[in-house]
Amino acid sequence: MDWKARKAELDRLHRKVRVARSSSLIASWAGRWFRTPARVRGEPIPRPAPGQVAITFGGHATALVRYRGATVVCDPMLGRWVGGVHRAVEPGLGPGDLAGVDVAVISHAHHDHLHLPTLAMLPRTATIVLPPGAAARVSSLGFARVIELAAGADVTLEGVRVAACRASHGGDDDELARTSAYFLAGEGPSVYVCGDGAYGPGFEEAGRDHAPDLALLPIGGFLPLSFRARHMSPLDALYAFEDLRARLLIPIHHGAFRLSYEKLGEPARWLRELVTERELEAHVRVLDPGESEVFSSPRRLAQRAGSAGTATADESGGVVVAEVTALRSVPWPATLTH
Repeated sequence: MDWKARKAELDRLHRKVRVARSSSLIASWAGRWFRTPARVRGEPIPRPAPGQVAITFGGHATALVRYRGATVVCDPMLGRWVGGVHRAVEPGLGPGDLAGVDVAVISHAHHDHLHLPTLAMLPRTATIVLPPGAAARVSSLGFARVIELAAGADVTLEGVRVAACRASHGGDDDELARTSAYFLAGEGPSVYVCGDGAYGPGFEEAGRDHAPDLALLPIGGFLPLSFRARHMSPLDALYAFEDLRARLLIPIHHGAFRLSYEKLGEPARWLRELVTERELEAHVRVLDPGESEVFSSPRRLAQRAGSAGTATADESGGVVVAEVTALRSVPWPATLTH
């Protein structure tokens, strides 16, 4: 697969795109300074059964990935401000939801991804995984273990294999933008998470090396189109999803902070439009902040829940499943993007 040819095709297709945009970012920022972020509907964080993985969208690029024996948080950011940009929607996770985190994976050192006040909410027994050069930024927090993981390297933590994958967020000359994506493999479906970054060859490489079941991909921050050197649009994300050979896409990095010119709801709206046009409903789940879904094989689903969308409880009374998708019933898609 020639990623440069696909990138050229994406550039051509984006010239025809029409999305709702603001004429002034500063005016849109100022308009939110004194407004309370919209509330989200809280729901219990599901406890997956063996062979399952639970995904909770925390808003912006934050996601909670929960296996039966380990909890991983990706780019935890519960703050209300990114510089002068006020959060528009409350985070879908609270400090209490981070109390059981075993591992945190950080994509890069920008403040909306490596957020020290949120990292300070994690137990000090958690392991923090970051790209090379970023560990010193969290040293003051006193975590027992901090690992810089270069692309191509991997480590197993609490039974979850964490592999760093190549990603690009504008160039390695910018220390804060040195970025990694991560492949997570625990006792259940595997997960690829890219907290931020542009379309590039790393997705095909990760697809060849890992072929994840689930792909958490960013879809916001793409206007003006020059911003696509650092971020992906929904259309870019679909191409990346195809390169990854994943079964199902969950979009992240949208809907919380107005960091670019497209209106806040446009990334999710456009993705839904693309999904409908290309008949991809079986391959995309758009989660609201605080919303969870549990992914399982049909055998586990039959044993634990009986039918999709049914909640049950384990021996201790905790929630085992919320919305359940039997991933093996979702085939790897054929060509999606043309």
